[in-house]
Amino acid sequence: MKYLEITRLIKRYYLTLPIHLKDLKESYYSQFINILVINTGLVIGQLIYVYLRLPYLNENIPFWYSMPWGSGQLAPKSYLYLIPVLSVVIFLGGVFLTTLAKRFFIKYLPQMMALIVTVTNIMLTYSLLRIVFISSIPFPSLINPLHLQLFMPFIIAFVVVYFIAPYFIEFARDKGIVTNPSLHSHPAMVLLQPSTRGGGVVFTAGFLLASLFFVTLSKEILGIYLVALLLAILGLVDDYQNTHPRSFFRFLETPVLRLVLLFGLVSILTFFNVQIDFIGNPFGGIVQLTQYSLIPAVITVVWIVWILNLLSWSNGIDGQYSGIIGISSIVIAFLSLRFIPLLPEHMDYAKLAIAAAGASFGLVKFTWNPSKIMWGFSAMSAGVVLAALSVLISSKIAASILIVLIPFLDAVVTIIRRLLQGKNPLKGDKGHLHHLLLERGWSIRKIAVFYWASTAFLGLVGLWASEKYAVLITLTLTLIVASFIVLLNWRSLTKRRVLRLTE
Repeated sequence: MKYLEITRLIKRYYLTLPIHLKDLKESYYSQFINILVINTGLVIGQLIYVYLRLPYLNENIPFWYSMPWGSGQLAPKSYLYLIPVLSVVIFLGGVFLTTLAKRFFIKYLPQMMALIVTVTNIMLTYSLLRIVFISSIPFPSLINPLHLQLFMPFIIAFVVVYFIAPYFIEFARDKGIVTNPSLHSHPAMVLLQPSTRGGGVVFTAGFLLASLFFVTLSKEILGIYLVALLLAILGLVDDYQNTHPRSFFRFLETPVLRLVLLFGLVSILTFFNVQIDFIGNPFGGIVQLTQYSLIPAVITVVWIVWILNLLSWSNGIDGQYSGIIGISSIVIAFLSLRFIPLLPEHMDYAKLAIAAAGASFGLVKFTWNPSKIMWGFSAMSAGVVLAALSVLISSKIAASILIVLIPFLDAVVTIIRRLLQGKNPLKGDKGHLHHLLLERGWSIRKIAVFYWASTAFLGLVGLWASEKYAVLITLTLTLIVASFIVLLNWRSLTKRRVLRLTE
């Protein structure tokens, strides 16, 4: 009996060996590209920085920190070029060990080496910056010092998400949290091959880890952490029930119930002082809301839930949502730094936004077409960070709308269209802008790039437009974009009507 069992196991291993070898080969090349891109960027950055700062350095610099304190630590300033050289040596060592892992089928060594090599070279980059700062005469800043403070939160969030995403994808596959277009149906689905769900959970992990290190905890920020975490958990549960029809949590499939839960969770923010206290008057001045008791809380909750839904509706194709969230978060970060005087909480809000950007861009590789993971309902966790920060920095409504103008108008037109057609405005269909562009022959990647580019352009307009002209610019662009979306909807409906008549 044992002999037959052993024979069966050997046969099964033999049959699956080609699959394992293929996976290992793909994993090897994936890890090689990872460490190549990231560490090449670090080395190039080190070389450029040394070249630009060398004229400002003292002739001798503290370099040999392993030596006793004193002149023994000093070295000629040209030795600073040894740091990029050492980074290259570490990188090549990582490549060598990764190659050995491929040859001897050591499963997790490539991931470990990618992490060790990258963290080591980040530390070397930090050491280089420190040496330059303590041994130079005053020099002009290459980057605004305020912007420089945003560098590490972005990098840490990016790296955390980039390296934990593969493990979460493997976990989601093991638990069956996978959307398979041949098994699962949704009116708005454009997925062509299976993809795991729960990208918002990975985002939240990277965002929280980076933020906890660099952002001072306050009541408002604690509220954002709490609601983002709760939405990520709710999203993961919803993703689980979505892929398990007999799940106990199947009741979450009801759109109205999910909307009620969304309102309930978002309302928690108002207990942490995240609320709209005033609204800018386009004709001058402001309208205070605090004198109206519950009005600020109600407006805040409705505004944030609206932003969450319009962003969620622009999460229909691979690569789309990561760009919208990432670029919008960068714009919010720079808007946070516009205050004079700049208070400590404004800097914290900027760091929070830039951590969200780093976490979002860390997912790009895995959500790009063809995606390995989808954001899922937990995408709401990223949206609530963006929406809550826009409230905290007292962003003008015009600027807030500009950043997400295309998703905003797409949502408005979609709701009006569904109501005119007698449909449930909360029920999905293939009438969103990205669906209409697909109908016109655009590829998924082209549509994702369009959303990235348009978000970046509108974000820059929002940053550069003076307060005097912000409303006028917003209204003008709204009219142009709305006309474009309405025209695409009209052509799509006309085309479908003609097809029905000819059938």
